[in-house]
Amino acid sequence: MLSILDFGDAWPQYMAVMTALIAMVNAGIHFAWPSPSLPKIMSDEYKFEITSEEASYITIIGPCGDILGSILYPALVDRIGRKKTILLIAVPQIISMGMIYFSFYSKVLLYFARLIGGLAEAGCFTTLPLYIGEVSEPQVRGVLGSLFSLVFIIGVFTVNSIGSYVTIHTAALVFLVLPIIFVLLFSRMPESPYYYIMKSKFDEAEQCLKDLRRKDQVDRELQCLINDVNRQMSEPGRYQDLYQIQSNRIACIVMFGLRIIQQLSGTSAISLYMQIIFNKSTNILSKDLASIFIFGLQLSVNLTAVFIVDKIGRKPLLTISCIGCSLPLFIMALFFVLQDYSSYDLSDLNYIPLVGIVIFTIAFAIGQGNVVNLMIGEMFSSSIKAKASCLMNILFAIFMILTTKLFQLTSDHIGMYVPFFFFAFCQVGGAAFSYLVVPETKGKSLEEIQQKLKKK
Repeated sequence: MLSILDFGDAWPQYMAVMTALIAMVNAGIHFAWPSPSLPKIMSDEYKFEITSEEASYITIIGPCGDILGSILYPALVDRIGRKKTILLIAVPQIISMGMIYFSFYSKVLLYFARLIGGLAEAGCFTTLPLYIGEVSEPQVRGVLGSLFSLVFIIGVFTVNSIGSYVTIHTAALVFLVLPIIFVLLFSRMPESPYYYIMKSKFDEAEQCLKDLRRKDQVDRELQCLINDVNRQMSEPGRYQDLYQIQSNRIACIVMFGLRIIQQLSGTSAISLYMQIIFNKSTNILSKDLASIFIFGLQLSVNLTAVFIVDKIGRKPLLTISCIGCSLPLFIMALFFVLQDYSSYDLSDLNYIPLVGIVIFTIAFAIGQGNVVNLMIGEMFSSSIKAKASCLMNILFAIFMILTTKLFQLTSDHIGMYVPFFFFAFCQVGGAAFSYLVVPETKGKSLEEIQQKLKKK
């Protein structure tokens, strides 16, 4: 297995993927922006008064933008190409941070900033897995695909580290720099050879492969790709083919199921409300330091997952991840039950929420936080990838909205134990699904995966 620091002849593939993933860092910043920012905008520090209900809508309006972006970007990816579509992600990212900076004029700008930022986040989730899967060789695809989740957590960690200690306007100015750097660097990277073959631009595809593989002779691989793409493109590529063609139907069951299970872990709600959770439950660390510690830990575990995903495999990691998430969720739920209904002094046990979220973070990062995004680029054929990515991200956004709103409503009006119990039981079901339904894709080419799905 290649390590991240031993690129070998694969370094052009690493370079192409890493520069593309700068956009994913920005997506992580957008996603986790409410964590350090909600306490600020709900305090006297912010110019306008924001209620808890208004803050919840600032949180969930981002996924509404995800739904719109999930329709827009897949419509572009097969028309103008992967590279140009990915470059367009920078536009809403710049506009979103600009609106946050000027939100001292009107709090309405916060809602529009979150909505437009959601468009860019959808662009990342729908197009980047396609690009990574198509420019990577099978022996490095696991590592490169895992970087997708890693850099997302880098963005989450960055916004919590900076956003906790500066005003939201200053943070917005700092974060405006990243999309500009992204455009300058990624504009020099190659297009996907799959896209060129889809458009019958075989000379461009050959040159693209030479650049990515650092080889002068790529005739054999080019011919294999032409045959694979032609076979996959011979399928009509309509939305109804997602359930009419057996391999697509199985891929949809697996990937839609994994995406739902991922969100029903409560990861989005816990990430977005983390500082508020710590503020209500523990005083071991300040809410700022606790959230920075958790996201720093998640970053470290995701880095570890990059090294093991091609050694252990996708299926075992997902199963272990779901079991590992369910246990701390159950324990935290019991803690909040005692906090709300018992007369016992729990001050000696207030480390439980922090330890629980630490264990949850580790378990989630090694499997669900990493493998699900990797497999999106592996499971669908070329003819249907864009449409599948569109539906996958709409599903992601819908369940992110539902779980985040469920967390806010149940914790505010019943008790914080309710969402934790719900997420814990969902993870038990997720472990069974991962073990019984998910196929193993480790070490297989994209065409080999499709052939396996046809025989399943």
